[in-house]
Amino acid sequence: MRRGRPWIERCVRALAVVAVSASAATSAHAQNGGLFLLVPFGAHAVAQGEAVVADSTLGTEAMWWNAAALARIGKKELAVHHSQTLIATSDMLTFAIPSRVLGTVAASAYLVNYGDQAATDPVNGTEIGTITNRNYQLALSYATPVGKRLSAGVTYKFIMLRFQCTGICGNVPVISGSTSALDLGAQYVLPTSLPITIGASVRNLGPALQVKDAEQADPLPRIIQVGGMARVPVQSLTAAGASLDVTLDVQSAAALNGAAGGVGVVLGYRDVAFLRGGYKLQPGDAKGPSIGFGFQRGGFALDLARRFDAASSQLGEPPTYISLRARF
Repeated sequence: MRRGRPWIERCVRALAVVAVSASAATSAHAQNGGLFLLVPFGAHAVAQGEAVVADSTLGTEAMWWNAAALARIGKKELAVHHSQTLIATSDMLTFAIPSRVLGTVAASAYLVNYGDQAATDPVNGTEIGTITNRNYQLALSYATPVGKRLSAGVTYKFIMLRFQCTGICGNVPVISGSTSALDLGAQYVLPTSLPITIGASVRNLGPALQVKDAEQADPLPRIIQVGGMARVPVQSLTAAGASLDVTLDVQSAAALNGAAGGVGVVLGYRDVAFLRGGYKLQPGDAKGPSIGFGFQRGGFALDLARRFDAASSQLGEPPTYISLRARF
């Protein structure tokens, strides 16, 4: 069996490329288990350059960025969030239930699929098995308003990885691991005439992802993100039923080689159509622009986004993000 170990090495390298293309350069000690937690997720957030920690309109995408944004959602939301890159296909199913008395509870199931590869006999090249590599995350969030201006939220996550071979796989190892983590977040509306919200989140607080033994545990990429969102008062836009929001975030984490950031702009029209643009700020090829579109009508909402950083261009097609939501 000759393709087992090289495939593992290719997986690790591919995961590293995904993380870079998603604006997350990894530290030297980071391994494959937790890299997917660095990859941006959700069409709304990606379109705004990931500068969304203070954005209270994220819906169930808030489970990934800042659970506090769930605190004041007005309706139940069932959503499917999908992303496609050259390396992986990712899907998240989410459901949020708000209550004026008890706050908002949300749950999600997330799958990252890196595809399958045939395992072949080293002698005659006959296919004898299938090698698969997956990441999984199950999450539960709770968020609540604290007075008129403050919102707070927490997310518990159970994280898993699974690398296995089915069939006659010879010496291809089965690799699995799991751990738990917490995300904490808050948002605050400033008492100013200009509508300004500030937000902060700390993500991936938890023990290392245990694979075989303590020496081979993968530390989770802890991220601190702070930022703000302001509505720019443009009289001509207001008169036409439009709005202009600007966002700015800064991220700090060892896995991001220190610091990163993002800026975003959202042009909305009558709370129905939204044109979003952003720019991810980070050293190296991970920096670059993004663009997206959102539409909501009645209980239906659709968001689309694409990224155009240099790292993604080297892989081929720019990453595509789609979110479908039903609100009731």
